[in-house]
Amino acid sequence: MVKGRFRRACISLAVLLAGCASPAPAPVESPEERALLADFQRVVYGAARPVLGNSGEARPRRDHLAKWETPIRAALIGAQSGLYEPATRRHLEELGRLTGLDIAEASPAAANLLIFFAEDPFEAARRHRALFAHRIMDPRSFDALLARMEESATCFGLLWGGWPSGRGIDFSVVFIRTGRGGRTVQGCLVQETTQVLGLMHDLEPEADSVFSDSGRQVDLTGRDRILLRLLYDARLKPGMGWAEAEPLARTALREIQAGPAPAGG
Repeated sequence: MVKGRFRRACISLAVLLAGCASPAPAPVESPEERALLADFQRVVYGAARPVLGNSGEARPRRDHLAKWETPIRAALIGAQSGLYEPATRRHLEELGRLTGLDIAEASPAAANLLIFFAEDPFEAARRHRALFAHRIMDPRSFDALLARMEESATCFGLLWGGWPSGRGIDFSVVFIRTGRGGRTVQGCLVQETTQVLGLMHDLEPEADSVFSDSGRQVDLTGRDRILLRLLYDARLKPGMGWAEAEPLARTALREIQAGPAPAGG
């Protein structure tokens, strides 16, 4: 009888101690974490590049996270595209590793990511319009958008889906200007094909990022890779607003920083 009472007393004491234990303190946000999350919010929820809604009109900003959830089939188009195949393939392979997306090459007719290489990307957009005309719901708005971009853009990308309905991105077109030298081609290729995955806004010129239009970086930096991995964390879903996505992104960021980088990244 004494032995039984002693066992019950020990159990009661353990329960009491557990109930009185202080909760573990939440991790303190570092300046680096704060800066990365601010960059993530800017590139994912802003839109320096044109974002076409279901009507085909350009949207000034996005309120929802947008990303691909389907396999990407890419086609390289243009008389000089063969010159850039090795660099494009390497970059698409890295994007696949970082995002977990199934990315492979396909014919233009079967592709949902069209990458054009041209001396004049705007002339190419008009000449090859038949390849993506089925996605243009409002031709007049599209033509006006193209004319506005022609005044200042060197290279550009367009995407469909993902805004404002909250659907995933399902089609994209990228135009790369080839007449400005190899470094410009590389920077345009990396920036545009990465941004049409959902990281659509630019960062400040001084940022250590290919998302800066300063031209200092022409390949993904370590910071860019983190932002891309954050966007494609499985907990972040198309259609999420920032208030919903922020705590999930913070948790994912801490896991990314604590873990190993993807092989080959």
